[in-house]
Amino acid sequence: MRGSVRRGRRMTAGLLLTAGALLVSTGCASIPVTSSPQVIPQSVPAGAPDGSDVRYDGIVPRPGESPEDIVRDFLKAGGSNERAHTRARAYLTPTASKRWNDNAGTVIIENNIYVDAPQGSPVIKLSAQRHGRLDDGSYAPAEGAYQFSFQLAKVDGEWRIDNPPPGLLIELSTFESAYRAYDVYFLNSTKLQVVPDVRWYAAPPDSLATLLVTALERGPSKWLADAVTSDLTDVTLLTNIVQERDRVKVFLTGLGDQQDTLPPGGFAQLVWTLSPLGVGAVEVYSDGQLIRPQNAPDLTLQQLKNWQLFAPDGLTVNSSAYFIRDGAVWTTKDAPLAGPAGRSSFGAVSVAASVDESSVAVVRRNATGGRVLFVGAPRSLRPAISGTTLSRPTWGSGIREVWTVRDAREVMLVTRDGRAYPVDVPQAQQIGAIRALSLSRDGARVAVVAGPAGRERLWIGVVLSDSGAAGIQGLRPLDVGDTPVSDVSWSDAGTVIALTRSGEQESSLYSVDIDGGSQPVLVSTSGLPGPPAAVAAGPTLLTIAAGTLWRTPVASESWTKVEDRRGGESAPAYPG
Repeated sequence: MRGSVRRGRRMTAGLLLTAGALLVSTGCASIPVTSSPQVIPQSVPAGAPDGSDVRYDGIVPRPGESPEDIVRDFLKAGGSNERAHTRARAYLTPTASKRWNDNAGTVIIENNIYVDAPQGSPVIKLSAQRHGRLDDGSYAPAEGAYQFSFQLAKVDGEWRIDNPPPGLLIELSTFESAYRAYDVYFLNSTKLQVVPDVRWYAAPPDSLATLLVTALERGPSKWLADAVTSDLTDVTLLTNIVQERDRVKVFLTGLGDQQDTLPPGGFAQLVWTLSPLGVGAVEVYSDGQLIRPQNAPDLTLQQLKNWQLFAPDGLTVNSSAYFIRDGAVWTTKDAPLAGPAGRSSFGAVSVAASVDESSVAVVRRNATGGRVLFVGAPRSLRPAISGTTLSRPTWGSGIREVWTVRDAREVMLVTRDGRAYPVDVPQAQQIGAIRALSLSRDGARVAVVAGPAGRERLWIGVVLSDSGAAGIQGLRPLDVGDTPVSDVSWSDAGTVIALTRSGEQESSLYSVDIDGGSQPVLVSTSGLPGPPAAVAAGPTLLTIAAGTLWRTPVASESWTKVEDRRGGESAPAYPG
């Protein structure tokens, strides 16, 4: 579903790097990865002769500007992409310009700022609400008040700021218009799938490839660090990346005497990270020597098609979806599941299949109205755990384990052979009762719907796995508006689809980028005979409306009925 329901803030292939452009090859010390730069629209030249950002030519200090206007223009100039933010520094005193560290992170504030500017006073007090923060390109949502008192002084008769806050301070509108999200890929705990780690940059197109590989070298974001690993840990970028007509050349050092090439995961990380820039193919060099994968010695040009086995989502366009019809598990191939769960007498209420579809987990209603989880191959399901309630099950990476929530409080991991273990959730008291839980298909993250009845929120956390024990940490809320969230499903490794419901007749679906850097996107309900009552995301988007199963290939298009269904359908789920 990548590219269909996701907000279009990630740059598409071919847009960023123009064919034939050459990234200057220089020493490592001069690799331009410090200042927070900004993407230039295609209609604007990539760089004016003096290196300035021509979009900001109208933002310059003017004679006689008031202290308030100096502060407001300083915030706007923070979106410019000159090295070291020279345009923003024009609003500072010479002493402040020397002291100012523009690399100390970026604070993003809401657009509705309040400025207290007494007539003739050199002190301007700014008050605003925090929206988020960027550190090394990684976004984290933020809440609460932001306040700062700007001290201004006269320089040659004109007001200038003498105490800029550390790092950049920009308004949300500047962030939304200037910055773009790029996926930097690490490896999941099995080292068999890549995991995207979003970086927000405002960089000129010709610096992006070097910027992204340097981000790989620096490692994952703090939030994701304990859930992923890397096969590029010891290598560093020797020079800027060189782009030719049909390829980019990545020059690394640091493999050491015991290695003559990268592990497979290292090649996969580089190719998955660089391919969205439209680079064609990737050549990798170690200390000046062209290197190839050990199991493919003739493969000199690395392309995304060579590393599809590392895909974070693992689904194909032909992947089946599953759903419940009158107590039986069915597939979208219009056939019941093989085995006992495919019969209405089984009393199934929800289902999940492993990504390879070799195993299923089915929640069944028991004689007393409680729930029992059955796990295994479709023809040999065995009971594993029971409870008053069990959430829809969800599989992590591979076929080793399935998760569910018992009685809205206890997150349980169940192995394929039926053994059950509690999952540690240190923030359980903070988030409240858990209504739904869904693991990303790479197994690195988890989406949770939790909170008091009528006030449920969407949370995203990372998954820890150590010596057989599992845990969820770093849970943080994602804004999906004021309507309670009732369900969630992973569209791809960077996006979830959230179902919000207020009563039986008021519900909506939203596409939500998991880092929180973009606003949720409302999914069209055109064609549905009633409000959406469930959600399953994969190669297409599925929902239940008026008791029947519906699908749409793109979030902005109309829905169509899945074949000629007769009703009584519920709980759709794609593998994972």
